[in-house]
Amino acid sequence: MILLVLLLTVLGSAVLLFITTRFYWGDRGKPLPDREIRKQKREEELRMREKQIEHAKNNPVTSRSESFWDNTKK
Repeated sequence: MILLVLLLTVLGSAVLLFITTRFYWGDRGKPLPDREIRKQKREEELRMREKQIEHAKNNPVTSRSESFWDNTKK
């Protein structure tokens, strides 16, 4: 019984280690991106957010009428 528990513990730890390394390095064994790539992606994301905010300001959401029976937008 003790041997079975030890075997399952080692097997579970090995599977967890395998999944963790696979997730961390990806499918191709590539390490995480360096500082410059992360910085470029962050700047691109901020530009996209600025565009989204500008679009939301220029095209506000139109709400429905307060009346239950009137289903038209204002």
